[in-house]
Amino acid sequence: MTLRALLIGAQTYGLSGVHADVALMADVLGTRGFTDLRTCTEGDATYGGITEAMSRLRTETRPGDGVVVYYSGHGALLGDLQYLVPVDLDDTTPTDFRGYLAEELTAAVRELRQRTPNLTVILDCCHSGGAVREVAYQSGRWVLKSVESRAVAQDAGRARAAVLARPGDPLVPGVVRLTASQQHDSAYEAVLRPGKGRQGVFTAALAELLGPNTRPGVPWSVLIARVRDRIKQQQVRQWPDAGGPSGRLPFSLDEPDGLERLPLVRRNGRFVVPGGAVFGLGAADRVSMVFPGGSATHRGAETSIPATVDEMKAGDALLRPTPPADARPSADDLHTVELPLGAYALAVRVHDRRHVLIEADAPFADALRKEIARCPRLAVTEDAQDAFATVRAQNGTCEVLNPDGLPFRAPSVTAQAVPSQLIALLEELARGERVRLLRDPEGPSRLAADLDVRIEARHPAPGGDWRELSTAGEQLYDGDHYRVTVTNHSGVPLYFWVIGVGLSGRTALVTNDQPSGYRLEPYGDEHYGTRTTPAVTIYWPSDVPEQGPRPETIHVLVGDRAMDLGGLASREACKRSVRTAGPTVQALLQEVWEGTRDQMLDVGQEFRYRLWTVHADALPSTEPELPSTDPEGPRA
Repeated sequence: MTLRALLIGAQTYGLSGVHADVALMADVLGTRGFTDLRTCTEGDATYGGITEAMSRLRTETRPGDGVVVYYSGHGALLGDLQYLVPVDLDDTTPTDFRGYLAEELTAAVRELRQRTPNLTVILDCCHSGGAVREVAYQSGRWVLKSVESRAVAQDAGRARAAVLARPGDPLVPGVVRLTASQQHDSAYEAVLRPGKGRQGVFTAALAELLGPNTRPGVPWSVLIARVRDRIKQQQVRQWPDAGGPSGRLPFSLDEPDGLERLPLVRRNGRFVVPGGAVFGLGAADRVSMVFPGGSATHRGAETSIPATVDEMKAGDALLRPTPPADARPSADDLHTVELPLGAYALAVRVHDRRHVLIEADAPFADALRKEIARCPRLAVTEDAQDAFATVRAQNGTCEVLNPDGLPFRAPSVTAQAVPSQLIALLEELARGERVRLLRDPEGPSRLAADLDVRIEARHPAPGGDWRELSTAGEQLYDGDHYRVTVTNHSGVPLYFWVIGVGLSGRTALVTNDQPSGYRLEPYGDEHYGTRTTPAVTIYWPSDVPEQGPRPETIHVLVGDRAMDLGGLASREACKRSVRTAGPTVQALLQEVWEGTRDQMLDVGQEFRYRLWTVHADALPSTEPELPSTDPEGPRA
C-alpha cells in the first residue's frame, strides 16, 4: 500500500498564500507516512495541468492505496456554474472554458474511488463567487478566497457541465470531503504569524491539528470541529465542514466504535449537549461525559463523568455532573475545566426508549433481555401494541418484525448468531424510529421565523410533473423522486437540513454534502434566500423483502444556526435508502456518520428550530406481497 497525495495550488487574483498552503500540507502529509507527494502549482496549475494531474493520479493509484486530493486557491459559484479557478482562467474563449468544473472534479473522484476506497478530498476555497464581504475583512489583513465574476465567457463551461452531468447517478460513495466553508460562504487567507506570509486560515488550522502532537484515535469529525474552534477564535466568519464517512480516522478506513456519541460543549460554565432535543434527550435523562486522556487537566486513560439532564433550554440539554468523590477531575475542577479534543457525551438511560417484544424460548430470550437491559434506548415489553419491533425465534432462525408483521431485513439470521447481531440491528432500527417520530417543537425551542417549505414528488416516467406532498397518506414507489424547497422570508439567516428515514428503518442526512446545514440568506438578500435540493430517489434496498407498504419519512428541519446533524444518520453507508441525483462537487459523499461533534458556540445562543414532515407509505414497483398468516410460512 502506498499513501499518495496530489496537492494543487492555483495562486490567482490577489492570493499570495497558496504556495505556502501546499508546502504546509506536504510537510504534514509527509509526517503522516505519505511517500508519493506530487504538486501542481504555478504554471502547472492550468486547466489542462490539473486535468492531467488528476488523470495521472488515477492511473497510478493501486487497490488499497490511501489517496488525498488537496486544492488551495479561488473557487467560484456563478449561478449554477461552479468551478475551481486554474491560473489560466483568463485564457477562456467562447469555445474553451478554462475553469475546472464541479462536474469534472466529481467525475475524477468517482474514477479514483473505483481504484481505492481510502480517499480524502480537501478543498480550501470559497464555493460562492457572489458572497457578501464583511467590512472587517476589507482592511487588507484578510483576503477572500473567492473570485468575483470574471469577464470570461461561461457558455462553453455550461455546455461542458451539461455533458458531464449524469442525473440519477448515486453520489460517490465512501469519500471523506473536508471543505473550508459552506457552499455559499467564504474562505479566507491571512497573516496568521508575525513575520510570516499569508496562509489559508482553514489549511493552517487543519495542519496544526494533524500535527504530531494530536492524540491518536481522533476521527475527522472531531478534528473538523476543532478546526472550527480555531477559526472562530481568530474572529473569522468561516464554517469548515466534513462530510461522508468522517467518523473515520484520518487517511484510513478505520473507525472508532459505533457508539452514538453526542456533542458536548461548555457554555457559561455549564456542560451542554447542543440540539439535545433533536438527539432524543429530555429532562432527567442520564448521560456520561467522556474526557479523553492527555489534556492538561486529566492525564492517561479516558475519564467518564456521570451527568443528568438538568433542564432543556430551547432545543439544548443542560447537564448537571454527578462525579464520584474520587473522580478526576473533581466536581470543583469541572466548573473550570476546558473540554479536551475528543470530549463527547454518551446516553446512559433516556426517557424515550423503544420497546421490543420477544417471542422466543429460554435461554435465548433470557440472554436477549439481558443485553437489551444494557441499551440506553431499548426496553423489553410484553404488550404487542407497545412494541416497535418483535423478535421471533423459531425453527432455528430468528427474525425482527415491524408492527405490521413484515420482517425489517432479510435474510433471517440463525439463533446462534444472537444476541450481538440482533442488538446492533435493534439499536439501528430504534434510532430510525426515534428520528421518524421527531415532532415540530413547542415552547421556547420553537423557531419564530417566517418561511415557506415545499416538499414535492414525481414519478420517474417521462413527463411526470412535480406535485406537493401532504403531511400524511401519500404513497411513494421504488424509483420515485422527491425534492425540497425552502424560502426564508425573515430578516435573519437560517439553516435547513433534510433527514430521511427510509423504508428499511435506516436514517440518512439527505443534505449530507453540507451536514451543518444549507444556509438561507435573509429576505431581500439577492443571494440564496431560496434553496431547492437536488432530486432524491427512493429505492428498495436489496436486504429488505419486497413486501409492503412500509413507512418512508421525510423531515425538513430549519434552525437558527449551523449545527452538525450528521449523527442522526445510520452508519451502514452501503445500504442506504435514499440517494441524490445530479452529483456535484458538494455531493462527493455517500453517507454521514459523525462520530463526535464538539462545537464552540456563542454564549447564550440556544438552538431553535421548526420541523416539517411527510409520512408516506413506500411500495415496491411490483404488486406488494402480503405477509402469510400460515404459521408454517408461505407455500409455493
